[in-house]
Amino acid sequence: MTITQAEFGNYQGSPVYQYTIENAHHSQLKVLSYAATWQDFIVQDDQGEHSLVTHFDDLDDYVRTPYQVGKTVGRVAGRIGQARFNLGGQTVQLTPNEGANLIHGGDRGLQTRNFDGQFDPDGDTVNLTTTLRSSEDGFPGDLTVTVSYTLTADDVVQVTYRGQATATTLFNPTCHVYFNVADGLPINQQILTINARKLVTVDDHKVPTGIFQVTTPQSGYDFQQPQTIQAGLRQLAKATGKTEFDDCYKLDELTEPVAQLQGPHHALQLCTDRNGLIIFTANPKGAPQSAGIPSYQALAMELQVVSDAINHPGFGDIVLPAGETRSYTNQYRYLAVQN
Repeated sequence: MTITQAEFGNYQGSPVYQYTIENAHHSQLKVLSYAATWQDFIVQDDQGEHSLVTHFDDLDDYVRTPYQVGKTVGRVAGRIGQARFNLGGQTVQLTPNEGANLIHGGDRGLQTRNFDGQFDPDGDTVNLTTTLRSSEDGFPGDLTVTVSYTLTADDVVQVTYRGQATATTLFNPTCHVYFNVADGLPINQQILTINARKLVTVDDHKVPTGIFQVTTPQSGYDFQQPQTIQAGLRQLAKATGKTEFDDCYKLDELTEPVAQLQGPHHALQLCTDRNGLIIFTANPKGAPQSAGIPSYQALAMELQVVSDAINHPGFGDIVLPAGETRSYTNQYRYLAVQN
């Protein structure tokens, strides 16, 4: 294993670094200090190199593109209804940044920070650390977060989040990574499997209502049996008129894997110790929309505790007590598809 560091640009007066972890298979995991971004995952076969992650090669694109491409988001990923919650008997009101609600921890979240990096050149892990100040993002307590990216010898990417705060606060970050496992071809024909029977219902502002919906094949949301994303979109359009996925699944049983995305030659299996998976069909590089069901560039797959958990009993515990350390781990396992 080797890790190399290179400058990738400058953000708010500080250098941004790109870290490349490479294993004996010559698979490469690339991450950035800016927003602890997962920039790329490159695998090798007889046909050459294959990128499995939708990414940019220029820092300015990461900064200006609103899709949070590859970034670590939080301290709380997803939405908090009315930007408000109760913690220890006290109501905490934050500054909304999406209508009346808060998304991804607000406008001063992890996705806006340039992290400090540490690594062993002969190791397999890059550790990226930053501190969110309560005076900056409004959450209780100053929260120190370390995001550790690891590439194993057998082509597993592991992302671990560790948090410790000076006061009891909330902690539910994730990586807003977008996948495409078919050499950049539209994801519509890639095959998706999700080990979940329940979907989080949301209101017109995409804020969870506190109610779960049991998925059915007729709904378009049921990926318990593998099917193409296009097949799901067609069923969704027929059932609801919607032509995109932007939805949170409740992972009741964390049997491995919780999800899989597969193309003709490559696949990724997702594993996690958390109970939620958000999928989002998107064109983060600005491809024009077409009539009917769009042709999508990428699928975001965000592993986290179910959105707005602090406001809904049974959604999961994202409270981080003062002085304690909490960690979460997500894994992404590469598989070569045998035809």
